[in-house]
Amino acid sequence: MANINPDDFVVLYPGVYTKQEKALVEKYLADNKAIEERGEIDVQALIKGTLPKDTPGLGPVLKVTEAMVRYNNEKYDPENPVLNDAAYAKKLGYKDILALPCFGAHDDSFMVPYPPDARDTLLVSQLNHSVNIYKPVYPGDTLYMVFNSRHLTDLTPTEGSIYRHVIIKSTGSVYNQRGEKVNDVVFRVMESLKLYKEGKRPAVMGFAEFWESAEWASRPAHYYTDEDWKYIKDLWSKEKRQGAQPLYWEDVQIGDKPTWTVDGPVISPLIPTAPYGLATGGSRTLKREILDPAIFKNMIRGEHDGIYRLQNEADYVPAVPDGAAGFLDNAISGDSNEIDTADIHKTDSSADINTADIHKKTENRGPLLNFLGREFAERHIFNWMGDHGWLANIRWGIMPVESMYAYGKKMPLNKDCEYFLKNVPEMKGKTITAHGMTEDLAIVKSYVYDKYNRDGEYFVDLTWWIETIEGDIWLAGGATVKLPSSKMK
Repeated sequence: MANINPDDFVVLYPGVYTKQEKALVEKYLADNKAIEERGEIDVQALIKGTLPKDTPGLGPVLKVTEAMVRYNNEKYDPENPVLNDAAYAKKLGYKDILALPCFGAHDDSFMVPYPPDARDTLLVSQLNHSVNIYKPVYPGDTLYMVFNSRHLTDLTPTEGSIYRHVIIKSTGSVYNQRGEKVNDVVFRVMESLKLYKEGKRPAVMGFAEFWESAEWASRPAHYYTDEDWKYIKDLWSKEKRQGAQPLYWEDVQIGDKPTWTVDGPVISPLIPTAPYGLATGGSRTLKREILDPAIFKNMIRGEHDGIYRLQNEADYVPAVPDGAAGFLDNAISGDSNEIDTADIHKTDSSADINTADIHKKTENRGPLLNFLGREFAERHIFNWMGDHGWLANIRWGIMPVESMYAYGKKMPLNKDCEYFLKNVPEMKGKTITAHGMTEDLAIVKSYVYDKYNRDGEYFVDLTWWIETIEGDIWLAGGATVKLPSSKMK
């Protein structure tokens, strides 16, 4: 967005809506209330398709194909046989290979934003999400998304502001075709909105005029030196998969630091794609090729970034199956990390805004979707917990107030957000300092901060975070892992 002149915008007050907002916000709040008053969903009627069409809170239905499951699994965790080898997975008691844990838990299917026509510009911050994972998702499943609640909290300063700061907290559940609950989700976001004064609104409201963001790209790109590659290769050589050998709960101690994992440098960004819960596109990590001397000698090193690439781009940016890229052409999907995701609901006044623009590949660096880091963290956790562990919850946050303020965007704090790094003694007082960008490295680190027995099952809590090669933190989160007990041998 171009430089902001505060005098061009209406001064807004908490709970006091302008003519442009009033009717739209009233309907938004009424829709939220209808979800609350609906009560528990009749899951059997949901999967049979016999619920009334006007039942509040019905989300998308997603057919899970083997092609899409394998596409994501091979891109993010190709060495994990539970995700890639059906025969191996069946020996462990699963029906097939497993989809990645958040497949179908699509953030922007649940995060319906402040009414798009009730604002002119949008700034997003303080994404803070959590997904509970109860059941595996297999190829051939059908997933049903249900909204359970949506709350809007207005944090606009009482003295007035050109920004209306609203917190939107959305909860929901995902069910499979057997009526089993697969996930519970919590998605939190702050939207900071502005309205132009009469006569000040640009004649054309394209993406550049609509979307406001911190200048994340002002952080210089890193050039990967020979010394950097020696360091990266050393970290890769030390990675350890627990694999088939069970990691028992009794063998885990508070204060343990799982072996770091490394992904990237990220050459190409992901593109938001509803309603998968995982985006499409993007580059895979070239660990295998770089560590293979025969392949490595034929790789091409970028002059401007020092990053090694394969000669054929299709070999590291895999083709998207199932025609999923079609979602992008209509810009019906996105990630509130970078864009407003509800443009499909907009009227003609904003039909010229294609919200997929933020993730188009250009000569400049592009921002990384928040859940790309989550996928990197999942590989890290899978390596540590082994094939007999179960990821019961994963949670993550991005763009907290501190990092927004450091990049010139000041806003109120959403006190409902979880600050994960506080659980790590050596990381107390530290926070996310950057936004992930293409060409960044993802060094995933973690720390065990709790373990407990609940209802006869054994759990461990970890904090994880992702650093660039320079030490900037660009994502942080937590995880709850269920482990086998040595008492059950």
